[in-house]
Amino acid sequence: MLIKLENLPKISLNQWYSGCHWTKRKKIKDEYKLIINSQFDKLIPKSESYKVRYDFHFSKRPLDCSNAVAMVKLIEDVIFEDDNYKIVSEITISSKKSSKDYVVIEWINK
Repeated sequence: MLIKLENLPKISLNQWYSGCHWTKRKKIKDEYKLIINSQFDKLIPKSESYKVRYDFHFSKRPLDCSNAVAMVKLIEDVIFEDDNYKIVSEITISSKKSSKDYVVIEWINK
């Protein structure tokens, strides 16, 4: 399956862990949940195992792939019923310059 999410705040892994207070991280996490749930209102069930691909598109200063991991984790916590290693067994991340900010997520049953 494939979904496209728009208007997610750009969060770098460096920004996430560079002394960011837990209340600020919680506010960002809550904002992600609200935005994602407004565009995708299902949970990907934990009855299967998945390979997941995240294609990030940024209009300004694209994040390098490893810094997009913070965004991956925030998204994963919302769209998957459970994201343990048995459920999400593999991820692929790409990051590109684009005319607008969005992420395309594709998950394939293994």
